[in-house]
Amino acid sequence: MNKKTFTVVLSLGLLYALSRPATAAVVTLPDSSQTTTLTASVSEQADISVPGGISFNVMNVASSTAASAASVTINNIVLSSATKQLKLSVKADAASFTPPVAGAATWGAGDVTWNAAAWTNGTAATGTLSNAAFNTVATSTGGASAMSTTGLVFTLAGKNTVNRSGNHTLNITWKVESIGS
Repeated sequence: MNKKTFTVVLSLGLLYALSRPATAAVVTLPDSSQTTTLTASVSEQADISVPGGISFNVMNVASSTAASAASVTINNIVLSSATKQLKLSVKADAASFTPPVAGAATWGAGDVTWNAAAWTNGTAATGTLSNAAFNTVATSTGGASAMSTTGLVFTLAGKNTVNRSGNHTLNITWKVESIGS
């Protein structure tokens, strides 16, 4: 069979199938007791939004400097029980800031503190930054589906031994965990 003939035969067969009247058939199943269970496995979860950066505009190294108020939002909190709570903590990634000039005096992680900001569906904790442990910033109320603040203020202590201008930097890590039972 050459290619041309094959094409003609296939086209005629298709035409024949399309010209036939449509028929429907009802088939009774002999056994309708077969079941399938669908299971959705939901892990504990939350959507969190934390500041990408916190800046201290130091005008006098000997005095403490407060950063602008930061916003933190945690939505869609899903925990394994209504009594569990969500805890938000922070930890410094190093013992001290990285100065703009190697070896220059700078601030330590412990020179950063935060306030007890007002939280929606949460209880604030004041704290001091550490690179040795995570310290609590806030804890949600039990059963809360969201928690947030727009008033979290970090403060950098005065340190008159700092004598280099420029950006002194320190990364922090946020930790979100469920607590309780």
